[in-house]
Amino acid sequence: MAQPDVVIVGGGLVGAACARHLAEQKVKVRILDSGAEPGIASTAAAGMLAPLAESVPDNPLLSLSVRGRDVYQQLAPVLKEETGIDIGLWNAGILQLALSTEEAAHLTHEIAWQRQRGFRSDWLSRDDLRERFPGLAPEALGGKFAPEDGALEPASLLKALLASARRHGARLSRGIRVDEVVVDNAKAVGVMADGKRIGAGAVVVAAGAWSGRVKGLPRPLSVEPIRGQMIAADWPADEPPAIVYAHSGYLLHRDGEVLAGTTMEHVGFDASITDDGVAHVQEVMCSIYPALEGAKIKRSWAGLRPGSPDGHPIVGQDAEIEGLWYATGHGRNGILLAAITGEIIAQLFTDAPIEYDISPIDPGRFWKTGR
Repeated sequence: MAQPDVVIVGGGLVGAACARHLAEQKVKVRILDSGAEPGIASTAAAGMLAPLAESVPDNPLLSLSVRGRDVYQQLAPVLKEETGIDIGLWNAGILQLALSTEEAAHLTHEIAWQRQRGFRSDWLSRDDLRERFPGLAPEALGGKFAPEDGALEPASLLKALLASARRHGARLSRGIRVDEVVVDNAKAVGVMADGKRIGAGAVVVAAGAWSGRVKGLPRPLSVEPIRGQMIAADWPADEPPAIVYAHSGYLLHRDGEVLAGTTMEHVGFDASITDDGVAHVQEVMCSIYPALEGAKIKRSWAGLRPGSPDGHPIVGQDAEIEGLWYATGHGRNGILLAAITGEIIAQLFTDAPIEYDISPIDPGRFWKTGR
């Protein structure tokens, strides 16, 4: 069995995207996926593409996030043609609801600076809301509408990315837990997995919330799990599909259901569901659509997001170890930034030019080497 050019540690959305883009560039890739961890974020996420929601003017990731959203417009039909899988791309806009005068003032300020930056963002009045989303909370004063934001179906995206990666020559090995990166003379030369050494020309750590548990790195990788709990119920009868943010939570329509979330809990690797967490999500859901008051919860689940110290992903090559790459720490933006992360890793690996600023996600921002 020929040694791969790259071993990717983790077969979630980010790892799959990296594999797909690298393999497309004729790089020999092997994906190692444990496949057994509870709370894997890739399949627990709602799948929203919402760079303009809850954003701030000085966010250095904003332009990259918008580009990450827009990448799916080109990628979705390509994946459909390559694999036959529809990733469920929905780009009919996302609404942020103002339920108080303070929230209305904040959202109109957001609209102003987003328009100044060249992004599409509109104010919907109370009458606009009644016409377009009649079931929303009657006390809503209006809302900020980002018409180019949307969502996709994460499980379908993962299947499509893996299928496309394999079509381009990548190998997927499931049920293999990577314990350690093997470094020789300041170069990553493979991994230890389940007691066996697997050689490689380079290693990409893309293990989500578990990235910080991989041994053999030159320094601790600052990625910690952040639990998010979600619930599903039936979508309100006769209500048009929508994605709505309010009270630091959200809900969206998918396949006749409402998916609502989420919590932000620092509880380690605990992916369990709690009564308090479900109650909080349900309260937010009902504050947005009162018709959901008393709705039966059909299921609940939790995901563990990979959080970084500054809330930005860690993407790029290690500053000291040749052949050691990171693609992790995406927090709440794993779906939004998965495809563009794969693109960035492939461009960096093949020395292709990158036309946008990736300094906010450079691993070196944490680790100053003096070089």
